[in-house]
Amino acid sequence: MTAPPEKSHRLFVACELSGDVRATVGGLVETLRGQSEGAVRWVDPRSLHVTLKFLGEAPERSIPAVKVALQEAVVRHSPFTLELDGIGMFGGREGLRVLWAAVAGDVLRLEALARDVNRALAVVGFPPETRPFRPHLTLGRVRDHVPTRQRAEIEVAAGKVEVPASEWVTDAIALVRSRLQPTGPRHDILATFPLRAPRAQS
Repeated sequence: MTAPPEKSHRLFVACELSGDVRATVGGLVETLRGQSEGAVRWVDPRSLHVTLKFLGEAPERSIPAVKVALQEAVVRHSPFTLELDGIGMFGGREGLRVLWAAVAGDVLRLEALARDVNRALAVVGFPPETRPFRPHLTLGRVRDHVPTRQRAEIEVAAGKVEVPASEWVTDAIALVRSRLQPTGPRHDILATFPLRAPRAQS
């Protein structure tokens, strides 16, 4: 008799957003939606976050060690402020693929937090990221069938959209489970880890 397959979960580590920022980005998505004529799959603002580390499919038995690692990763970090900073775009051979909102503010402290998360998780078996850390909020992905000319038109229109001023305080990181569903991914927070180090005195 064979043993049942080991249960696994699709996991990532992220900084969550405030409700006000989600509402701001939701308005931004609606503006962009009106210019794309159904060519883009837009992200539900309720699922927006700043990803620090994508773990992929991880065995359920690894979750306790992941939680301990993340608790260690946040020890040296205190809360910091981030803000929205314009529309960015990733492209491919056929043109525009992804639209995103850039993140500015205390980005150096965000980068330091991401490095410590990577180091801590490497100890428990998750290889560190090799790509440069580029903090952003993914807004939408262009559908595969969209022709190159329409991708270029969406890119031009998106480049003219003004992003409202919006900032938020990052005071914790979260371990999140992503479950893929027909209506889009559903995210469940498994644990949060507050940034409790004292703020540096200026």
